[in-house]
Amino acid sequence: MPLDAILLVLVASIIHAGWNLLLHETPDREAAMAVNGLVTGLAMLPLILIWPPWQVWPLIILSGIAQSAYSLFLAAAYRHGMLGVSYPIARGSAPFLVTLGGWLLLSQRPSGLSLLGAALLGLGLVTIALAGRRASQGAAVGFAVLTGISIASYQVIDARSVQDVNPTGYLGAVFLVQGVLLTCWLRATRRPAEAHERTTRLARLTGDSLAHLRDSLRVGTMIAFGSTAAYLLVVFAMQRADAGRVSTLREISILLGLVIARERFGRATWIGASLVVAGALLAAF
Repeated sequence: MPLDAILLVLVASIIHAGWNLLLHETPDREAAMAVNGLVTGLAMLPLILIWPPWQVWPLIILSGIAQSAYSLFLAAAYRHGMLGVSYPIARGSAPFLVTLGGWLLLSQRPSGLSLLGAALLGLGLVTIALAGRRASQGAAVGFAVLTGISIASYQVIDARSVQDVNPTGYLGAVFLVQGVLLTCWLRATRRPAEAHERTTRLARLTGDSLAHLRDSLRVGTMIAFGSTAAYLLVVFAMQRADAGRVSTLREISILLGLVIARERFGRATWIGASLVVAGALLAAF
């Protein structure tokens, strides 16, 4: 794997762990992710116009749907469990599917080291999942797995798309689709009588989706900057190396997430996270 791709992924991992910690501590996570998509898409609108990606518009729609599912599943996982359970499983389950998708759809055949790394990844994920189940966080584990499936879906779609279009214009369009879809979801699911945790009086009384977005504007904008920077770095890395290897190397963010989280973890969680990262590094090289 080229050195410049490795450096891009490592920087992206640091940024990624940071914004996930912020999201985990945010009361209205769904609204924050909707703001994230809208802010990112609008900020990147000039890039969409400079490098229009419309020749792959079906893939833009598919990626936007997968990104929206990812946002909702991740918010649900964080609502039901600790960062130390949800984050490693969500991040670690994706490389299995990305490597498989890269092999079947992009003709990126995994090496023997990649297969060995996948085995370590699997062992680490099982270890973390069992620790979470013992801590009565089975729901968080389930939503984290669904998050991983969503991540794998949009990474395979994006890896294929950036072979034909400029990554910045393409991702701007994807994030804009994500923001619109999540805003529509908020509008459809938030009811006037709903008292969402820690929302303002205006949001509780009106059920207005715009009020929820206003409440989450600051946090959502911070997440937008972090998530956009991290994923752009990953997409540029995908132009320099196989999608499967880039995805697995990203798992170094799992340990970073545990280090910065304001939680206490048992030994099994640390062992499982270490196995996931070891498997990711082995698969990357």
